[in-house]
Amino acid sequence: MANDSKPFTEFQLDALREIGNIGAGNAATALSQMVGKRVDMSVTKVLVLPADAIAGFLGGIEKNVAAVHMPVYGEMLGIALIFFPLERLPELSAMLIGRKEEDPNNLSELGQSAIKELGSILTGSYLSALFRFINLQLIHGVPSLAIDMAQAILDTVLVELEQREEVAIVIETQFLEDDKQLTGSFFLLPEADSLKKFFAAFSKSLGLPSDG
Repeated sequence: MANDSKPFTEFQLDALREIGNIGAGNAATALSQMVGKRVDMSVTKVLVLPADAIAGFLGGIEKNVAAVHMPVYGEMLGIALIFFPLERLPELSAMLIGRKEEDPNNLSELGQSAIKELGSILTGSYLSALFRFINLQLIHGVPSLAIDMAQAILDTVLVELEQREEVAIVIETQFLEDDKQLTGSFFLLPEADSLKKFFAAFSKSLGLPSDG
């Protein structure tokens, strides 16, 4: 959290995990409709990280990843990012478009579009679940796709935050389709004022004082 705020408690993280599970369930339904077959999704990890620890969480600053990122608008401002391990993009493309793209660094236009649509589905589902819980309107903008080292993507994306905050809300999601098991990590990085608003609304919904 911000320097003048207490970190999330286990009780609050449990609530975030439940919100994540609701979002994952909605995303699984939308994704199943998109690919025309059953896709199960579950939340494997929920945590709050310092922004400078994101690259380490993903495997290191030089870890090659694919990231779908988009602005978040409404009663909160920030950025949403969804990271996928680069080496798993061939399997992910096979699930999404029915064709494995062997070179993850050179995805076809269809493959890129499918990955961005997956990022949009995940973000929309998680933001909708958050909105229903904290009663703050949250929408996302047009998704963009970047394939690069984790830190390079973060350095590029984070300059879009006008008021930097040093925290990221993380929801790690597992996809299961046939015998394929894939993961993606959703990050919500609110701007400083929006983080305070989120924490106050979240605490209120849990019946806690807004100061934690």
